Amino acid sequence: MSTLRQENKSLYWAWKSMKQRTQNPKCQAYKNYGARGISVCEEWAEFEPFCEWALANGYKQGLDLDRKDNDGDYSPENCRWVTRKENVNNRRKTLYLTVDGKMLPCSKWAELSGIPHGSLKIWAETKGTAYAEKRIKDALINGYTPKDYGNQRKAVRHIESGKVFCSVRDAAKYFNMSSGSLSHSINHRDGKTRQGRFRWEEIE
Repeated sequence: MSTLRQENKSLYWAWKSMKQRTQNPKCQAYKNYGARGISVCEEWAEFEPFCEWALANGYKQGLDLDRKDNDGDYSPENCRWVTRKENVNNRRKTLYLTVDGKMLPCSKWAELSGIPHGSLKIWAETKGTAYAEKRIKDALINGYTPKDYGNQRKAVRHIESGKVFCSVRDAAKYFNMSSGSLSHSINHRDGKTRQGRFRWEEIE
């Protein structure tokens, strides 16, 4: 009489691989899973409950087990079955950075350092991950203060309302938009921003 494991060998190896990369430091993939704090839920500690969930939730031969949240654990709530292409694309969406030997997703480093998530991604893409990691390390030690470029220090007047602001940053905060978007509007004299059409002028 065959066992559940024998009847579902591919699922058994998917379960086995999941546990290896989250629990075995000698596993090559451990650094991307277990070392990052990703674990397997208590319910899936044994194969049988995992197999039952898989068969009831879209498993087919050739599909990969994928976590919806790449920073989350392996659990029924966070897992699904996808094609290999979908799985690879999902992994690529998450940028991981390593500071002082600790690898975390970009979003987590943004939370810890105070540096905007978008800034870290742009730095990594344009200046390299080493630069982004250096900025994180510096921010963790000294704190993060956004640089104030060019006209962001200058006073500006919002023509429609007549409101005067001491800096672009103050104006951007008041109108709930980014300083970069507002600076672009002033520099290009077109008044176009994601928040609508605004006209500005600098005050000497």
